[in-house]
Amino acid sequence: MEVSESSRQRSKLWKRPSLHLLSRCVVCAVVAGSLGGLFFVPSNGWGYLADVLLRSYLAFVGTVMAHEAVHGLMGRTRAANLWWGRLALVPCMVPFTNFRKTHLLHHRFTNEESRDPDHFVKPDANREWELPLRAVAMPHHWLLWLRKREGVDGSHVRELLLNYLGIALVYLAIFLLLGLERMVSGMLPLLVIVSLLLWYPFAFKTHEGFSTGSPESRSHNYYGRLMYWFSFGLSMHRTHHLRPHLGWIELLPFVEPAPSTASALIPRRDIRNDRAPAVPDAQSRSQHA
Repeated sequence: MEVSESSRQRSKLWKRPSLHLLSRCVVCAVVAGSLGGLFFVPSNGWGYLADVLLRSYLAFVGTVMAHEAVHGLMGRTRAANLWWGRLALVPCMVPFTNFRKTHLLHHRFTNEESRDPDHFVKPDANREWELPLRAVAMPHHWLLWLRKREGVDGSHVRELLLNYLGIALVYLAIFLLLGLERMVSGMLPLLVIVSLLLWYPFAFKTHEGFSTGSPESRSHNYYGRLMYWFSFGLSMHRTHHLRPHLGWIELLPFVEPAPSTASALIPRRDIRNDRAPAVPDAQSRSQHA
């Protein structure tokens, strides 16, 4: 069942200062929880597992907030969005500089192999085993992709170096306070988990089929509020591509319930193509594998 267009139109946009404040509070919670959690050393294996999973999820939410900053939704000025975007990515050690430039190109050339930087996540046929490796390598791929296309000029290099310097200073302080063992054991699995959580369900699966047809066919939404709240709106991928001016909280009225035949605990996508308005995920795997 689709959300009626009239109800969507009735949903009011958040006032920009309120939207900025909400997202900034999320960033502060993410950074405090993900980095602050390193100072609480688990006493056993179960504690270590819980520690890694919780901090990884918080770092994942940080990537979603950085995504908001790319679209100018963290502040009124470019400087504010740059600052909050950089801060949001500190927990996963990724520079905002490359992400900002490549993500805007991803929107402009979605799924076009030679022009979409994020198309790298799609492995060749019968090489699906590469997907986890591609997910982990994605932030490094961005820089190589930009250099190959002469997208790295002097100002980009300066901004990138300053971004890396800020990240290095944060983790140097953590290293001096906690030691190498805690920093490596606390951060290495986090970096892998965040890459997999971000790039498989919310990049590869939300573009699966990698259509270059109509805008509606190039990306997919997940059904249901569970995926919406878990991903802070990243599940509404098609809606975001069609309405990039909306903040994550403003995508909530567009969430559609899962088909009645689907299990509530199994994420399903609303996959659309140029031949049919909507194809439930479970019925379309053969078309979009």
